[in-house]
Amino acid sequence: MEEGAERRQLLFQTGNPGKLAEARHYFEPLGFTVEQFLINGEPPEIIEPQSDDLVTVARSKISQGVALLAGAGMADSALLVEDAGLFIDALGGFPGVYSSSVLEKLGLDGILTLLHGREQRTARFGCCAAMWDGERLLIGEGTCTGEMAQEARGEHGFGYDPLFIPDGAGADGRTFAQMSLEEKERSSHRSRAYEQLVLQMG
Repeated sequence: MEEGAERRQLLFQTGNPGKLAEARHYFEPLGFTVEQFLINGEPPEIIEPQSDDLVTVARSKISQGVALLAGAGMADSALLVEDAGLFIDALGGFPGVYSSSVLEKLGLDGILTLLHGREQRTARFGCCAAMWDGERLLIGEGTCTGEMAQEARGEHGFGYDPLFIPDGAGADGRTFAQMSLEEKERSSHRSRAYEQLVLQMG
């Protein structure tokens, strides 16, 4: 970002503090001030779409968010929505788009129990990020392949990070939760989806 340039507000439609922190780390150096999307001090109520497709889910959520922006007199504001899922090959792609609710119900130990005794550990994180820039809708997708650890490791990140070991140089067998935010950003599904949004901004 050029010195003296005006920062633009980007409202993030999320209740996940970890996602908010990662969005700030990615977008603020690009000239955005990232804040949680609130109406009258409260997160707006969004209907969770019933779909197995991340793009469909993200499109539904951003459409609802843009309508709420307009109703609150903020139609020109930039809005970000992001939906992600962990797809474990040995479990037929489960938990997928239901990753968040499954984590709440089963926890990391529950996922490890489902994988107990299975030799196949490959998995991938998928992400779809949708942004309304005040005039048009942008869609970005990102994927990170890797494998599931035998036990939870690491203190950083959130969600399934302690179980996921990304492929690629620099991982060294570490989970996302054992990496700094800078290290995770180099290979994460989320940063790759954000990169696609930035490329479309021109």
